[in-house]
Amino acid sequence: MKASFYGPNEVIDILPFAEGLAHQAGEILMGYYGQIHQIEHKSPGDVVTEADKASEQFVTETIQAKYPKHSVLGEEYGLSDANTEYCWAIDPLDGTANYAKHFPVFAVSISLLKSGNPLLGVIHDPVSNRTFTAVSGAGARLNGTLIQVNSSPSITPDGLFSFSSRNMKARLSFMQYISKGRNLGSAALHLCSVAAGYMDGSLDFGTKLWDVAAGAVILIEAGGKITHPSGKPIFPLQPDDPAYEGGVVSFLSTNGRIHQECVDLIKIDL
Repeated sequence: MKASFYGPNEVIDILPFAEGLAHQAGEILMGYYGQIHQIEHKSPGDVVTEADKASEQFVTETIQAKYPKHSVLGEEYGLSDANTEYCWAIDPLDGTANYAKHFPVFAVSISLLKSGNPLLGVIHDPVSNRTFTAVSGAGARLNGTLIQVNSSPSITPDGLFSFSSRNMKARLSFMQYISKGRNLGSAALHLCSVAAGYMDGSLDFGTKLWDVAAGAVILIEAGGKITHPSGKPIFPLQPDDPAYEGGVVSFLSTNGRIHQECVDLIKIDL
């Protein structure tokens, strides 16, 4: 079967492979956990460990062996082939800074995109053994149980949001209206927290496609919404989108009901 002929059922058939791969990558991470000896600083606040590299190499090689006509985009090794319809966006260790400091909040993120649209997403938290999965059109699940966003109709003082550490002005504009803000240190887990209804929304600047793609399909299938913080759509990506070269993919994710209210609030600071 040619990759261009994959339909919804075939994508669902790929899910067990992706989920198993995420679990195996998680086992690699846990094997290194607490024993990291090499930490490289790619840029201020952006670190990489030998666990990142080992996990990504395993995931990339396994995908390429099973789906040789697909491209793979990873945080550490870049894009394998820019001329394919199907692209796997993988983050072998989302939350590296947490991991390197033995703070147990991190995840493996694996997504399959077709023509710039995320079709499948798996995010595995190996510490808590939580696995979030979704296939476009088939719902989102946590350890096999369907999940959905919460029903908050508006931003309220008791609302719970997650924020990245970047763009403090936009973050402060939110803090005028809510009392609780969190930064988990993992964009993938921010998106899952909104998808599962734990949080009302998440505002993340400076993230990359491999941070966002899996969580995006999980959130959408749980009934939520994700856009650029300006409200503009992120997906589908065009073939020449800088995201495929490691460009920034900042995002606002919400339960959908409060999305426009959040966009209007953020515009004050964009």
